[in-house]
Amino acid sequence: MEQQDVQPDPTQEPVSKRQTAGASDKIAVWWIFGLTGIVVGIYFLVYWNWVSMPTALRLTDEPTHSERFIAALAKQNLLEMSSVGPRVAGSYANEVLTVGFLRRVIQAIADNANPVHRVELEVQQAYGHMFLDYEKYPQTSVYRGIQNVVVRLVPSGGVAEPEHFLMLSSHFDSVPQSPGAGDDGTMSVIMLEVLRKLSQHPQPFAHGIVFVFNGCEENTLQGSHAFVAYHPLFQRVRTFINMDVAANGGRDIMFQAGPKYSFLMEYYRDNVPHPYCTAVAEELFQADLVPSETDYYVYTKFGNIPGMDFAHSTWGYLYHTAYDSYSTIPETTLQHTGDNVLALAKALANADELYDIREHEGSKAVFFDFLNWFLIYYPLWASILLNVGLSLIAIAVIGISLWMTMRQHGVAFGTLIIQCLLSVGVILLSVIVGVGLSLVLAVILNAVGSSMSWFTQSWLISGLYGCPYLLALLAGPVLFVRFVRQDQLPVQVRVQLLLHVTCLLYVLILIVLTAMSIRSAYLFTVVILFYTITAMVNLLIRYKSTHWIYVHLIGQIIPIAYLSSVSLTSFSTFIPMQGRGSAGSNPELLIALFAVLLALLGTGLITPLLALTRKPYWYVGFVGLFFVISIIVMVTEAGFPFRAATSPQRYYIYHMDRHFYHHNGTMRRSDARYYIHPQDRHTPDLIMDLILEMAQATKLGDECDRELYCGIPFYQNTQHSQRDNAWWLPAAVPIIPVPVELQLTNKRFDAVTNGTTFRFTVSGPDHMSFYVSPVQGITLTSWSFSDRIPRSGLRWQGQDVHYINYVHGIDDSPYEFDITVQGVAMHPQEAGWSFYLNVVAQYMHHEQYRTKEFGQFINQFPPYAHVVAYPTYLESRIF
Repeated sequence: MEQQDVQPDPTQEPVSKRQTAGASDKIAVWWIFGLTGIVVGIYFLVYWNWVSMPTALRLTDEPTHSERFIAALAKQNLLEMSSVGPRVAGSYANEVLTVGFLRRVIQAIADNANPVHRVELEVQQAYGHMFLDYEKYPQTSVYRGIQNVVVRLVPSGGVAEPEHFLMLSSHFDSVPQSPGAGDDGTMSVIMLEVLRKLSQHPQPFAHGIVFVFNGCEENTLQGSHAFVAYHPLFQRVRTFINMDVAANGGRDIMFQAGPKYSFLMEYYRDNVPHPYCTAVAEELFQADLVPSETDYYVYTKFGNIPGMDFAHSTWGYLYHTAYDSYSTIPETTLQHTGDNVLALAKALANADELYDIREHEGSKAVFFDFLNWFLIYYPLWASILLNVGLSLIAIAVIGISLWMTMRQHGVAFGTLIIQCLLSVGVILLSVIVGVGLSLVLAVILNAVGSSMSWFTQSWLISGLYGCPYLLALLAGPVLFVRFVRQDQLPVQVRVQLLLHVTCLLYVLILIVLTAMSIRSAYLFTVVILFYTITAMVNLLIRYKSTHWIYVHLIGQIIPIAYLSSVSLTSFSTFIPMQGRGSAGSNPELLIALFAVLLALLGTGLITPLLALTRKPYWYVGFVGLFFVISIIVMVTEAGFPFRAATSPQRYYIYHMDRHFYHHNGTMRRSDARYYIHPQDRHTPDLIMDLILEMAQATKLGDECDRELYCGIPFYQNTQHSQRDNAWWLPAAVPIIPVPVELQLTNKRFDAVTNGTTFRFTVSGPDHMSFYVSPVQGITLTSWSFSDRIPRSGLRWQGQDVHYINYVHGIDDSPYEFDITVQGVAMHPQEAGWSFYLNVVAQYMHHEQYRTKEFGQFINQFPPYAHVVAYPTYLESRIF
């Protein structure tokens, strides 16, 4: 190779001497094993820190900690609150017992408040509606007589009524067949204790504080909407703290803030004693990767105010199950969240920004805690400057390093560029092969029915998906250095080039993500920042042989520690969600993607070091062995996804009573069936050979073509999206405890508008819904469910389909509604028809009315299964 155009540095050793010394460039492979031990040790130190919680305070601690949250008292309230059983909206347990409990506890707090405060209690009974504009399954949500317990904390005496309020919100209702100790009893009792502590504060607050215990969240967020739309106090609410739960125990994560009011993060940073938050969680949640919603959605979308969303999300296996009980909630969790919310509420209740909050609107913010020690946050515009500036600095530092390499080793510019391009190819090919291997394995495991082995044994993710990716990242640099010779560059310099181009790959990704305004790009910012810092240090020591490795690795400690924390948060949140997701999706793909992304960030700047070792195949073999062990464990009983009481499999089963009528009112069809709604990838495969009746189970077949919404009494219209994965089987007629009575009370034609109005009255249980589908040629012009006719959801047989979700709380009087139509049916066989009207009833807190046969069917389910099962009713008519 030509070198005449590069002047050798006279201070450097002759090339021949350096090449002779190159034989000692390599290190023992056991050095990499030791490095692996250190990385694993860092992970477990982070895990230990992650699970470490504040000491829960007892009642005896109150005299010496008068300003502190007392977890023992909150736990005592939780015992009473959860002991009434499931608190389904509309049930006696929810509307009478729980409301009575809240009133009694709040009145005791008011009686013992500091005289500088006034505590005012009100039970709101709300009637209203809202439209939820979901993409394929929009719905009109109607509620009557639902109850919110509203408490105001304001200055007493002659102080003027506050014009600005801070709101704290949680919900006290639960899902069927769950005691709801976690969701959302935990946050409700935390709010009670925060109320007690704030009411005993020695000075009045600059702003009023309103506590909203809403009684209907699980049914499409109706309680929060009732407060936003129909309570006059909401007009004075300037910001809020919403609290919900998707797990039992663990830390509270603040996963949504603002939007566009980054000053809230300043108060979180300066006042919260146990920070735990990340913009990654916010972006994942708002990208609909989390199969749930909170009242934050209502407060920001319908109320148009900024706020913060807190939740427990760690290992949420018991969420929405019968195991969500009092015994599963640690007092340390109550203390952690109580400390955070109490401190934040005190600060925001005196915040100057609340006087004119619109003046403080800005951009979204990048925010994340570092190992729960402190918070880092900066506005989105600052992240753009930071990411671009850091990228330019990283490129400059790497450029200088390459220039130094040319000077030190007498390498021609063209030769070095070729070596760099080859290094880029090796790294890219290694990443592509690694990602491909992991994703192909995810597809194979799902196809052969071996998915979700990591559901309980989460460490299997490292073996199943981390190892194939890691093998590719290890093998690429090792093979490149061994078989592609470059005598002018020592092995250590070639490894440095591999590290440089890996960093440049991260820079490219960072620039792309920044251009897309994706705030989660900060993960790459962290990795690039510390690599750039260590590269600067190594420039100062002129990449001294071997010493540069230690400098580089020291710079990796903080990124590895932080990414360990991100890994814990990600997998502890998303693994349990795969048990309540979609039976038609492949859960392996999402988990594999998380694994390879974290491996890319956490190991990309370490794996090239294996090329420095002698006998690197020992380490490659070790990684391969771990992969094989993981495969073996996966196919044994230890790899079975579910466990009783700790990580159960979920089943939703409706005992359906269905009736279909002709236009003239005569019966067209009538039957009874068990409908098994799919919840995870193994529904109902695991029970097919365990339960005798399942021999009669079939898919829905052409039922969804024949009947509107498959003729299934779906609780939510989104369940219709799983129709291709659902199963049903014949059954005896269920017991219907509260009969549905639908009557057409009036039909009136208006010659002026050429419209016909149908008036109905219906009575039934507290949870009902209506499917309204006008036949082709007919147009819905108005109805009483809402102010206007919204857009249709997924169409059926060329017809619009409108879904109305209806719930009543304390008011169980018959419901009257009307529907007005115009036009003439298009098809001759539909002459005189206007629309289909399906009435659906859910008897979700009436388990005692299961038939003997239904009970026997449910009792055959294996111990690891959590079964929500109740009677449902559907009546389909044509008007």
